[in-house]
Amino acid sequence: MIYRNIRNKLFFVFLGISVIPIFIVTLISYNAYTSLVAKQVSLVSTGTIDNTVERIDNIFQNIDRITLSFQQFSTRPGAFTVSHELNKLINNPNADEYDLFLARSNMLFFFNNLVLGNPYLNGIYIFLPDGKSISYGISTDLVIDYNPLQDDWYVRTLEKSGGLYISDANKKDFIINAKPSITFSRALYDADTRQLLGVLMLDSGLDIFKGIDKGIVPDITNMFLVNGNGTILYDNYKNRIGQQLPEPLNGQIANRSEEMSEETSDGTLTVMKPFPDNDWKIVASISLSKLYEQYGVSQRLLLYIAITCALIFILLSVILSNLITKPIIDLSKTMRKNKFLNLVTAKKYMERTDEIGVLYAEYNKMIQDINRYIKESYQNKLITLDSQMKALEAQINSHFLYNTLESINSIAEIEEVESIAIMTKALGDMFRYSIKTESELVSIDEELAHVNNYLAIQKIRYQDKIDFRFDIQEGLSQLKILKLILQPIIENALYHGLESTKKKGSVTVRAIEREERILFEIADDGVGMSPDQLRELQSLLSEPPEFSELGRRDKRSIGLKNVHSRISLYYGSQYGLTLESEKDIGTKVIINVPILT
Repeated sequence: MIYRNIRNKLFFVFLGISVIPIFIVTLISYNAYTSLVAKQVSLVSTGTIDNTVERIDNIFQNIDRITLSFQQFSTRPGAFTVSHELNKLINNPNADEYDLFLARSNMLFFFNNLVLGNPYLNGIYIFLPDGKSISYGISTDLVIDYNPLQDDWYVRTLEKSGGLYISDANKKDFIINAKPSITFSRALYDADTRQLLGVLMLDSGLDIFKGIDKGIVPDITNMFLVNGNGTILYDNYKNRIGQQLPEPLNGQIANRSEEMSEETSDGTLTVMKPFPDNDWKIVASISLSKLYEQYGVSQRLLLYIAITCALIFILLSVILSNLITKPIIDLSKTMRKNKFLNLVTAKKYMERTDEIGVLYAEYNKMIQDINRYIKESYQNKLITLDSQMKALEAQINSHFLYNTLESINSIAEIEEVESIAIMTKALGDMFRYSIKTESELVSIDEELAHVNNYLAIQKIRYQDKIDFRFDIQEGLSQLKILKLILQPIIENALYHGLESTKKKGSVTVRAIEREERILFEIADDGVGMSPDQLRELQSLLSEPPEFSELGRRDKRSIGLKNVHSRISLYYGSQYGLTLESEKDIGTKVIINVPILT
């Protein structure tokens, strides 16, 4: 872990007594400053929203007043009212386009005055109960033959029974040259008879909300005017009109009461205020972080001073911690290199007379002692291993030489035949193979040639009493194995398995490749071993090589034990011999060695 490093410990101590106080003072000052800025922004935002709500509410009340008393207005001074003109059209079943034209002409003076007095109005449209219309617009008009009776806005206006219906801020397809606008519609009823005279629609451009963002900082403030469904009627950038209020603002105002509220979250101040006479809301989202960027000169100056002081103290902490701990770190790096037995001594700081100098001197002395010990230990082990391997070979060779010479002597006493020459040549080849010193490894072909020389001698001795069979898998002949591991096993099969039996016997030598290993199976059908004899021999093979017994003979299957010891020493303890045997059935010896090319 990082805290185990003595340099880091000193660094953090120096850092703690220098940087932490600066950090605490800076944090307190920063929080006090940002809190003050946030309060001022909140006050300004609240005042701006109050003014905006008041302006828009005045416009809304004006429109409400206009639509509410529309039918009571006179078409011109001293003339009939709008209600009178509409009654004439409704009560005339034969009214045609000309009658609508006359009615519009009679009300044209009133329409002009109404539009001129309210510049945000784009058009005035009156729809009779049968769907016919009287329209007045500035550079616009209704689409020809437009009938609103089935439209949603018309149905919802009638459902309000004289109440004011306000549409979303979108483009009205039934108006020629239409642009995004808001319409205010109200059903008109006769004051005396309560008969439906028609539906009045005032089409208002989005200029009605002009000035909604007055007094705000546009780069850091989003101002939204939304209706009760969360649809944006207007925003200060004019790029989200008609869309839903984005999250999380929509969620923040969804459950708000009818009072002004404000909330600060993720560096953003959100202020919301509802309108008093409808379900509209004005929402302002102010980025405090951007505000601090624009107006936080003092804040940045405070941070710059704190950061500068912190960097100076950090630099001093690094220099002091390195100055004190560098000799120790260098020594630890040198010691890490030694874990791979590549022993390295330290050369620096040897001239120092303090504790560091003593530490380096003692370390160098320890490394030299370890290096000397390792060299002596490896040399002794190599000498011992080499002596053992040579002794094991000598035991095998001398054991075989003794038996072979005995065979030659027996034949020579009985008869004088050419078989002696054959045996002598085979014996010579075997001796030459045994004393080869180029390498401990030979090809399987070479090892089998050595076995055939041995069998040539044994065939002369045993005649047809023993049959030898070979089953060598193709492709194995050039693979390398440790020499002199097959012949001692075959010799053991002859002398311990077949020599004492009277029946004709056989020895089978099989070689196969399995799981990146070579398995040699030497099987005989001789006398076999009892379970006790097999356990004793297996126990003998499981014993580690005893170096103290070099030069001594052991009557307990010296051939098997020596071969197993040589294989284990050369390849590793996972390789060697395994035995299978049954009394009066035979014995199988399995030699397990790795594949070497």
